[in-house]
Amino acid sequence: MTGLLIAACGTTRPTSSASTSAGSVAASAASATASPGTPSASPSLAAVQADPSLLDVLTASPAKLNVTYDPDTTASVMADPSVAGDLSALAIGLATPAAQASPQEFVIANVARLRDPTKSDAWFRSWRDTYDQAACEQAGGVQGNAETQMSGQTVYIGSCRNGALTYHVRLEDGSIVISMTSIGPSRLGERLVRATLASSAP
Repeated sequence: MTGLLIAACGTTRPTSSASTSAGSVAASAASATASPGTPSASPSLAAVQADPSLLDVLTASPAKLNVTYDPDTTASVMADPSVAGDLSALAIGLATPAAQASPQEFVIANVARLRDPTKSDAWFRSWRDTYDQAACEQAGGVQGNAETQMSGQTVYIGSCRNGALTYHVRLEDGSIVISMTSIGPSRLGERLVRATLASSAP
């Protein structure tokens, strides 16, 4: 059993502040089987570290977004002991439009550093599938998935029946995994992924 950071989208129209909105749509940081046969986290593994600097990989300014670190949601996910099996560090943040004080659209961004950057494509596929199932659970379920190329990188996109989208990409030779849940018709998640990959392209 491995832990998976899950931000589920239960509503597409939060009406409170950015931090409260994040809490209202971020489901409990649940454990999920990300890959059949993966051993449980060993008690001897070092604890997952909260590392807000991981959010620095997200190039928010060109995307006209602000990213705010969410320590409470990060801590909630890290409290799951099985997360330590895959992750050495984690940060979860909320990306909102820079010109919108009380956002109706936003992105929940999860950035994790893997203990083993050589995790296989099969592992990453299981990670994405489990994330998407949880993210769309309160949104009518998963509607579909696709992949595309952005700045030479493969980006995996999941869609929920209520219109929310998820985005997944690996950076830095596979050691960094970004998983996002994007709420709203403007596809802010795609905007953030494109800006991030454009800035990291050789």
